[in-house]
Amino acid sequence: MFDKLRKRLWHLRHDNRATPEEAALPEPREYSLALPDGYPARRVSLKISLPPLPPRPLARFTDHVVDPATGKPGRTILATVPGGFTISNDLGETWRRVKVQGRGDQRFIHVRSLGEGEYLVQVQTEDDPEKTRPLDLLVVDEDGKIVVAHTARGPRWHGCRAVDQANGTLMYAEYPSGESKLENIGSRVWRSRDRGRNWETVFERGPGQIRHFHFLQSRPHNAGEWWLSSGDQPQESRIWISKDDGDSWNDATAHTGDIMAGGKRYPRSIFRLTDLAWEGDTVVWGTDDVLWTAQKALQGGHLFRSDGRQMPLAPDDIGQTRWHVRNLVDVGDFYVVLTQGSNLARATEEEREPHALLMPKHAPAGGPPLVPLVDIDVHTDKAAAGAGFTFSKASRAAVDGTFFTFRAPFHLFPHGHQILRWDIRFS
Repeated sequence: MFDKLRKRLWHLRHDNRATPEEAALPEPREYSLALPDGYPARRVSLKISLPPLPPRPLARFTDHVVDPATGKPGRTILATVPGGFTISNDLGETWRRVKVQGRGDQRFIHVRSLGEGEYLVQVQTEDDPEKTRPLDLLVVDEDGKIVVAHTARGPRWHGCRAVDQANGTLMYAEYPSGESKLENIGSRVWRSRDRGRNWETVFERGPGQIRHFHFLQSRPHNAGEWWLSSGDQPQESRIWISKDDGDSWNDATAHTGDIMAGGKRYPRSIFRLTDLAWEGDTVVWGTDDVLWTAQKALQGGHLFRSDGRQMPLAPDDIGQTRWHVRNLVDVGDFYVVLTQGSNLARATEEEREPHALLMPKHAPAGGPPLVPLVDIDVHTDKAAAGAGFTFSKASRAAVDGTFFTFRAPFHLFPHGHQILRWDIRFS
């Protein structure tokens, strides 16, 4: 009886019917901002909209497909829907739904393109509010036929920066999560060299060592090189590098004690990150942490650069954000920096708002390293509900000024799909 009731509640939450308000596509949000003197552009214009999908079922952004050969995104966007996923091959203008065989009543968590018409997907087979049950890992084709199924494989990966494919190697990093912040069951990095048919564990940290992995990406134009990050506590926050497609890993953050950067002392959570970018030999990241001091003072999120050849890494402080940095999106001469909102129960309405900021890759001497771009409205009264925003799911880079992100259902628009299209222009 309980299982039947739970399944009925699941179907109510994913009902295909839409109210008239939900069926109408909301008007895009448009912004324009003059940029500081010395910046690579004088003005930035931004439009944020929901893509033209049918109102039901709700679609959730999951990935902007990257060409493994170039490391650059193309025009294909993926979003999950109940029982499968939906694909756009024209930057979100039109969509085609893929219903996966025999999985019509299940929730699809992640979808990753493998190329050649195949997709790696993680599927939640039953309602799991605490996110603790192992997921099925499938390879499916573009018609929804299951090519191979690994049942109850293990935890999900975190966002679309925790799975990647390069030169015939496919890897993802586990993200065990649950209601208890003290839960620590260890995490693994899985590798396949036959497009998801067979898997092996190539890196593991057991219970009590780390809570989970956040980020795992191959470094473009550096064959065999992969970067991996973990969190959440300061002692867990590390970056590992493999230069042999996962056979061996070296700790790039093997510091002792606190970290000095820009003349200031930071906790080890300076290396807690969910996104990272490379600029030649330089690596750039933002902290998925507000860097609490020993006196419990809030320092805010920070952006850092380091010479990627120097081990251990030696971070230089770029600038500060109010909250945790979730994504860095390359938009040419700039990054769009996306943060979450407050995750504190006592947060005010203003503190709940996530932020988008603009960061030039080469800031002028004496000029601001970050410029506020837009604050994200939060359409809920729940104090800590603004926290996630993109949940670390965003395009790696814009294509012709267009990129995509995930959004929680109460961010920016009061209803609609959990996917945002961003169109950014510079003049």
